[in-house]
Amino acid sequence: MTSKLAHYRRNKGLSQQQLADVSGVSARTIQRIESGKVEAHPATLKMLADSLEIETEELMVNDQLPKSPEIKNEDKIKPFFHILALIGLFLPVFNIILPGLLWFFKKDEDQAYDLEGKLAINFQITMSLLLVPSVVLMVFVFSVGFPLVMIIYFYALVMCVINIFRSINKKDSFYPLTYRFLR
Repeated sequence: MTSKLAHYRRNKGLSQQQLADVSGVSARTIQRIESGKVEAHPATLKMLADSLEIETEELMVNDQLPKSPEIKNEDKIKPFFHILALIGLFLPVFNIILPGLLWFFKKDEDQAYDLEGKLAINFQITMSLLLVPSVVLMVFVFSVGFPLVMIIYFYALVMCVINIFRSINKKDSFYPLTYRFLR
């Protein structure tokens, strides 16, 4: 059976050594507390609890362990809004259609899907609307239109890649220079 200290330490994504470095309690002491070989001094528990950002009582009570937080589906699906937009950048109009379809089917399941989908779709619509006049300009004044098309395209590409990694790392997605078509 896992000790409470080990449970909370793992939930924070810390090794015993990392917790020791943060808390000032030796790694050996943490190992002995987790294995149940020693009962921790209240001052030691306080230092560990402060480092884990929990109440000291949570480490002292011998109740049942809280359930480990499961990785929510939201965390698994959110990157796909940006991945589909990225795929769509290589196929005209699919940069809006693919994330739009995912948003349409998932928006009612979770508010996070609704927000993430709207964010990705709004950005793709904005970039597409900027790209159309740039392409027209490229036809008439190639020396101005072509660099403009390339700037818009690479900006959209880079922002998609950045937001894929932001959503994988559970950070909020961010698309500057976006008009909110879907609110």
